[in-house]
Amino acid sequence: MNSPINQDPIFQDTVNKAVWGACDTFRGTVDPSIYKDFILTMLFLKYISDVHQDKYD
Repeated sequence: MNSPINQDPIFQDTVNKAVWGACDTFRGTVDPSIYKDFILTMLFLKYISDVHQDKYD
C-alpha cells in the first residue's frame, strides 16, 4: 500500500520555530558545557546551508 505523502511546502520560518523549540527544550535538561556542542553543530549546519544556497544562486 502506498501512503499519501504530505507535499505541502516547508517554509524557513517553520524550520526556525522547530529548531528554536528544540533549543528551548535542551536548555532546561542539558548541562551548559554540553549544550554548546548542540549550538555549535547547529551553527555549522546553518553555515553549510548558507554556503550551499550562495553557490546555488
